[in-house]
Amino acid sequence: MKRNLAILVSAVLSVSMLAGSSAVYAEGTPETENGTEKMKIAFIPQLIGIPYFTAMEIGGNAAAEDLGVEYLNVGSPTANAVEQVKIMDSLIRQGVDAVSISVLDTESINPYIDQAKEAGILAYTSDSDAPNSNREFFVCQAMSDDMGRTLIDELVKQTGEEAQIGFVSGESTASNLNAWIDAMKERVDEKYPNIEIVDVRYTTDGSTEDALKQTQEMMIKFPELRGVVGVATSVVPGLAQAVQQAGKAGEISVIGVASPNVVRPYIEAGVMKCSVLWNAVDLGYLTVWAAHHWITEGSFEAEFKLDAIDNTIQWIEDERTLLLGDPLVIDADNVDDFDF
Repeated sequence: MKRNLAILVSAVLSVSMLAGSSAVYAEGTPETENGTEKMKIAFIPQLIGIPYFTAMEIGGNAAAEDLGVEYLNVGSPTANAVEQVKIMDSLIRQGVDAVSISVLDTESINPYIDQAKEAGILAYTSDSDAPNSNREFFVCQAMSDDMGRTLIDELVKQTGEEAQIGFVSGESTASNLNAWIDAMKERVDEKYPNIEIVDVRYTTDGSTEDALKQTQEMMIKFPELRGVVGVATSVVPGLAQAVQQAGKAGEISVIGVASPNVVRPYIEAGVMKCSVLWNAVDLGYLTVWAAHHWITEGSFEAEFKLDAIDNTIQWIEDERTLLLGDPLVIDADNVDDFDF
C-alpha cells in the first residue's frame, strides 16, 4: 500500500534480467528469517543535512521496515570525497551486506568498491554513478539525457531562444552533475543555436554560500545574463538568493535540480518558476529494495512495479542500471503536493 508521504516525513523527523517481462512486488515483512541477524544495507550520500538526502533517508528507512533489514545512512555534513572514502572503508570493516554510494569522485572511491566486492559485500551506486568502476549496478533517478533536456527546455521557456545562460554546479568531480552538464550542452547544441552558455562554475563542497558568490560574480562578468542553472540541490538556494538580492527576479531566470521544500519560498517570491527533480523518497526506497532483492534473488526483471512506488521501474541490463523513471518538474501547481 502506498505510504502517505507526510506521515513518513513526520515519523522520521520526530525520532532479471528477464527481457520483456513485468511484475509487481509486494512489500516484505519486518521479521528476520530463522531468527538470524538482519541484513545490513548502507548508503553513503554526498552529504547529509539537506532536504534531498533527508528524503532519500526517509525512503530508505521505509524500505528497511518493509523488508526487515537494517538500514545505515552514513554521510558527512559537507560534500567531501575524502570523507566518503573514510566512511566506505569503515563500512567494509563493519562487514555490512551491501553498500551503495552517491559518488562524488570515481577515482578515489573505485578501489574501495573493489575492496567491498572482495570482502563479499554487494557494492553498487545510487543517485550518482561510477560507471568506470566494478560496481554491481546503478540505481538511477532519471537518465542524464532526460535531465539535460528537461532543464534546458524549461529554462528556455522563460528566457526565450536567444539568451546568455550559465551553470553553477557542486563538486567538479561528481559524475551525476557532470553528466547533466554534458546533457544540457548537447541539448543547447541540437535545438537552441542562439542560446549561449557563457560560464560553467563549480563550488567547494557544494556550498550554498559559494554558489551565491559564484552567481554574483557571473552576473557582474556577464551583464546580459538571462538564465542560471543550479546543477546540485545544495547550490540552488545560492543562485536564487543572488538573483533576489540583486533585484533581478524576472530578469534572470533561475532553475535547477532541487527539492520542493528548497524551492517553495523562491517560487512563492517569484524568483523561480520551477525546478527539476524526481521523488527522492522513492529513490531512497528503491536503493534499499534493490540491494535486498539482488542479494536474495540475484536478478531484476525488465520492468516491474513496487507497492510503495508509483512508477514502473526498468532494468537496463546493458548499462547495469535500475531506472526509477522520468524527471519531475516542480512548479507552483504541484510544489505543495510534496514535503521533502
